[in-house]
Amino acid sequence: MARPKNADGQRTRLAILDAALDLFADKGFFGTSLRDVAKAVGVRESALYNYFTGKDALFDALLEAHQATKSERLTVFAEGPITDGRALLEQLAITTLEGFVEPREQKLFRILMSDGVRMAKLGRFNLYERMTSGRVSLAAILGRLTREGWLRRADSHLQGMAFMSPLVTWRQLHAIDADLPMIKNPRLFARQHVGLFLRGAAASSVRRPAPGRPRARASKTSPRAAKSRRPSQ
Repeated sequence: MARPKNADGQRTRLAILDAALDLFADKGFFGTSLRDVAKAVGVRESALYNYFTGKDALFDALLEAHQATKSERLTVFAEGPITDGRALLEQLAITTLEGFVEPREQKLFRILMSDGVRMAKLGRFNLYERMTSGRVSLAAILGRLTREGWLRRADSHLQGMAFMSPLVTWRQLHAIDADLPMIKNPRLFARQHVGLFLRGAAASSVRRPAPGRPRARASKTSPRAAKSRRPSQ
């Protein structure tokens, strides 16, 4: 079977992306030049411009590939009937953690941790838009759970942050090889996290004063009065 005419071009493009990801993760975006990438691939620097207009475009392509993978992962949870909202959230959390430990995801995370904020502030790319865009998003899944009665109505951005923040913290701890039980047992961590997310952190036995009614103050008793109240021996 004849090879497609653009097969070599596709392989070269993927090789450039792989080399850039490795170099950006090891040396940082700002510490890597296009010449470094070309040398790693084994082509002339000028050849890179046949595929990307510059280093920013190269990094943008890495983010697009990441977003496509993320959307594919979330599509499973956005389609089909929901028979158990808690089970769906637990599996969503577990799948997210499993994605975090994939080699490409770890490399991209190192880049974003080291240079992402600086690049965003310089206007090189919109970090928030890139990390939250896509055909399927977490907000869409949580919105569906809300409409179907599994979650109470709340601000969608805060709701998404409340769900994702512990998972991102887990990702940061995993990145530094933290020796913690939650890192060693991600499934248990996911279940416990979802439990807190659904219940909230307040204890059910906490009693709040009625509106407009002052909280009762504890009476103060002087040491002398307390001594006089003690039963005689």
